[in-house]
Amino acid sequence: GEFSLQLGQGIVAVTGILALLLAWLFGPWLLLMVSISLAIGTCYSLPPVRLKRFPFWAALCIFSVRGAIVNVGLFLHFSWALQQGQVMMPTAAVWALTWFILVFSVAIAIFKDVPDINGDKLFNITTFTIRLGKLAVFNIARGVITACYLAMVLASVLLLGSVNILFLVGTHLVALAVMWWRSYQVDLEDKNAIASFYQFIWKLFFLEYLIFPAACLFRL
Repeated sequence: GEFSLQLGQGIVAVTGILALLLAWLFGPWLLLMVSISLAIGTCYSLPPVRLKRFPFWAALCIFSVRGAIVNVGLFLHFSWALQQGQVMMPTAAVWALTWFILVFSVAIAIFKDVPDINGDKLFNITTFTIRLGKLAVFNIARGVITACYLAMVLASVLLLGSVNILFLVGTHLVALAVMWWRSYQVDLEDKNAIASFYQFIWKLFFLEYLIFPAACLFRL
């Protein structure tokens, strides 16, 4: 209730227009990335389509934008900008980060509805949490995140010769251990505890954008 509906609509309209305008000024690849993201986000949220009502399509929207479109799109944009109109193909490191973020986004997409289960029931929005239960979704999310970290550890050893392997392996194992330690403190009957863990997952998500570039910059 802190924002009126009209104020919310105004903020979305202004920021959406500014995003498209700035992307257009900076180049075609950025404009393409922003336009696709905006279109998917609109379909996700805005009636009558409102894909967030359907678990599969909601998850697909989230991890396609967060995982593939943003990472590959920004790489293409910066390679185009830095090489004066020439576009590089994504490297192995870029694909590794993209797949990590894409799969990690699956965990975010399915877990995001756990704190909002009562509101989703009230508005007849079917989610994985309502279908499977909070504990099942909680465990699936932990499993997906664990798979992401272990896969990155394996990829850094076997496939990514252009990164600091010791740093990448060590930081990902520490992050994984902290995630599991933090998860054991969550009371699934406490909405605040669930919401706090959900925010913690987002912190791990954005932390990857610090860890992985650092491993590329400070490679041995």
